Amino acid sequence: MLKKTLLTLYLSFCATIPTAHADWNKVNFQDSNFTLPYQFYTPKAKGKLPLIIHLHGSGEAGTDNEAQMYSGTNFGPQYFANDDNQKIQPSFVLAPQTPKPMRWASTSLDPYVFKSTPSTPSMTALLHLIDKIVIKNKNIDPNRIYITGLSRGGQGVWNAMLQRPKLFAAALPIAGSSDPSEAKTIATIPIWVFAGDLDEVTNVKFSREMVDSIIRAGGSTANVRYTEIEGGNHEASWKTAYNNSDVYKWLVKHSK
Repeated sequence: MLKKTLLTLYLSFCATIPTAHADWNKVNFQDSNFTLPYQFYTPKAKGKLPLIIHLHGSGEAGTDNEAQMYSGTNFGPQYFANDDNQKIQPSFVLAPQTPKPMRWASTSLDPYVFKSTPSTPSMTALLHLIDKIVIKNKNIDPNRIYITGLSRGGQGVWNAMLQRPKLFAAALPIAGSSDPSEAKTIATIPIWVFAGDLDEVTNVKFSREMVDSIIRAGGSTANVRYTEIEGGNHEASWKTAYNNSDVYKWLVKHSK
């Protein structure tokens, strides 16, 4: 009887232990007729803290509000919410999810003409969501909003900056494409670009062209960083970016 009681108490105790997702909250944001699933990480620290938005790649698209989390890895949202980085700088993390047929920016991973390409429902909803969260959550520092993403999410990062260049304090587009002719719009935003020179999904020249165009448009080499992984494929770009805390430290030091 004693053993049974102890077992019951043990199981009850285990049930109260927070899981790895204890600080993540699942939500659906309704923007007109479009639903944007997202998860939101709330740090334990108090005070004015940064907000980091992470945009997933094609393989994580859907509506399950889970695939975009890269569970079991140190990629994406997990990288920004891990204990080591949160100790450096506690931050809120927003991880939205776009449906499989839809992209964050264009209809393919190739560069596109920004002015003639309508904002996707996912991106429009995301920007509305960010505005709502920042207004509602007084613990978010509006001068320290960062955006990052990989593959189709990297393309989304470029697109979000072009749509709202005054919103972001810094950006980290990984293996993404954009419209080089619009480089002047984002020339003053601190940006760190990652790409693999043997990327078989998003051609490395897309990242090179954006960085070159930003510099030619007046961007400072002190503001724009470019890391090209020699012999790196598509995945090598984000595996390199999320390999240690260097990217996190660089991102959170910026403020508008």
